[in-house]
Amino acid sequence: MTVKRKKKGTFMGGRTATVAFSLCLLAVVAMVGMYSVGKSEQKQKEMEQQVAEAKRRQAEELARQEEEQRALEQAQKEQEERQAAASASAKRQKETEEKEKEKETTTAYGAELESDFQADETEVAENIVIDEMGELGESDMLMEEPALSFSAETDTLLWPVAGNIILDYSMDKSVYFSTLNQYKYNPAVIIQGSENDSVMCAAQGRVTNIETLDETGLTVTMDIGDGYELIYGQLKELTVKDGEYLKAGETLGYVSQPTKYFANEGCNLYFAVRKDGEHVDPMTLLQ
Repeated sequence: MTVKRKKKGTFMGGRTATVAFSLCLLAVVAMVGMYSVGKSEQKQKEMEQQVAEAKRRQAEELARQEEEQRALEQAQKEQEERQAAASASAKRQKETEEKEKEKETTTAYGAELESDFQADETEVAENIVIDEMGELGESDMLMEEPALSFSAETDTLLWPVAGNIILDYSMDKSVYFSTLNQYKYNPAVIIQGSENDSVMCAAQGRVTNIETLDETGLTVTMDIGDGYELIYGQLKELTVKDGEYLKAGETLGYVSQPTKYFANEGCNLYFAVRKDGEHVDPMTLLQ
């Protein structure tokens, strides 16, 4: 009887140990599963945050690109308006010149008709003029110089050549010059042009200086009155002389090949304005 009870106790003890081990194993598996689920949720949150951050950055980049596009469109619109204004100014000036020529032709024709009816009086007057001219010296025969006057409040300048602005006037901060590969101040506006384009006088004035400079090539300076001066650079084949008077719209020369200082910018007109020796922005005076 004693031997049978010992075998039964050993069997029950082994079974209890197996159950306990199984329960422990299940607990471990459950803990591992809970840990894995927690890590997965954390990973999911991190991924969601990364996606949200990427979308935010994408939205900011799109907004920046749209702003740059609007700025570019505005700049192009301003350039088109300037070019249209220059073309309109040149057209008006051409019409004015044609009207003046017609007026001169009409006046000359009228003078010829009048001379037919006053032949005797004209002959007498011519003889008197010839006699008087023979007695006058060269200085007495000079024509009276026209009065020069210009006011920033009431007057404007004509565009000397039709074209876009390559480099703006900038004396309060430096701007980038492509050919020189450096930033520097710019006392003029650099207007795009083509070789042999006519350069018009922007206002009535007198030529005070003609010189050839390394940076601006053949350069003409004109006095237009009240302390204002106009400087035209990058010229060739001048039609004016030092001391000569020109009306607004008359041709003073033609656009040349650029100097080595503006090789990358291409053919252009260097146009500057001075008031009492100080540079001012030409764009504030151009119509």
